[in-house]
Amino acid sequence: MTTEGNGGAAGFRAAVRRDLALFAHHESTPLTPAFAVRMVLLTQGFQFVLARRIQDALARIPVVGRPLRRIWWWWTCRKFGSEIAIGCTVAAGLYIPHPYGIVVGVCTIEENVVILQNVTIGSRHSHSPGHARIGRGAYLSAGAAIIGAVTIGEGAMIGANAVVLRDVPDGAVAVGVPARIVGAS
Repeated sequence: MTTEGNGGAAGFRAAVRRDLALFAHHESTPLTPAFAVRMVLLTQGFQFVLARRIQDALARIPVVGRPLRRIWWWWTCRKFGSEIAIGCTVAAGLYIPHPYGIVVGVCTIEENVVILQNVTIGSRHSHSPGHARIGRGAYLSAGAAIIGAVTIGEGAMIGANAVVLRDVPDGAVAVGVPARIVGAS
């Protein structure tokens, strides 16, 4: 699966611009060329997201794209100590400020999602049907675990170290082990 958008170079550029805009928003700074250069050269979180965008672009190269993508994915996992599965669909606007200990299995991540360090998104067991869907604007706090084919609603917030085993509605706040709804974001 590839990044949502127009595909090709235009889709790649649009996704990277959306990612940069989300990083600028979270840092309360304008999106300028100097900011973009700082993100690319000095910010590991943005570099991790950019590496995913490059991975999706490599997959579109005829004949050699799939093996190149696999090699790039392996290198990215080694460099950052985190991984986003090759089969994961990632929309534009992904904010990962600290790319450490993150494991994202096959799932769908919609626009403007925030994923903090040590988040896990995976299946309950190898025979689980379906996969998780992380809704637009969702916020996954440090250490959160999303387990199984659950849906995290649009704008939902998952608390630190929460273990989500059931769907979380739009705008809800889920905390605890197992996670329970405690309010709205």
